[in-house]
Amino acid sequence: MNEQPSEFCQEKIQILKDYVEKGEEIISKIEDWESLAAILEERDELIVKLQKLELKICENGSGNGCSLEQKNQIDNLVKLILDLDKNCIHLIKAEQQKTLQELKKNQQNQKVADYEISLTPSYGTFLDAKK
Repeated sequence: MNEQPSEFCQEKIQILKDYVEKGEEIISKIEDWESLAAILEERDELIVKLQKLELKICENGSGNGCSLEQKNQIDNLVKLILDLDKNCIHLIKAEQQKTLQELKKNQQNQKVADYEISLTPSYGTFLDAKK
């Protein structure tokens, strides 16, 4: 029965490593925000998989059963995930601000363009100075 907890720990470590990879993928594709939804969905699937694994461990009553090395590896992966998530949040907020500023600038340019267009007569009437 000692193999089963170790097997669960190895599976948990692998899921956490996959989660770290998804976090790195988010950071590398932060400017391609259209692909972020798919990556986040894959991360959510990993979370569900991890929750199911935890339930399976609780149902078997095997407890934690991880070796000290495995516990340390899990702790380090969780810390790395937290750091990655903080970094992702920071980068996403920065990208939001950048996009917002670009939208404001675009809107301002459109207003200027509309103003310039309205200065020219649109129906071709001219004033005669002699009249």
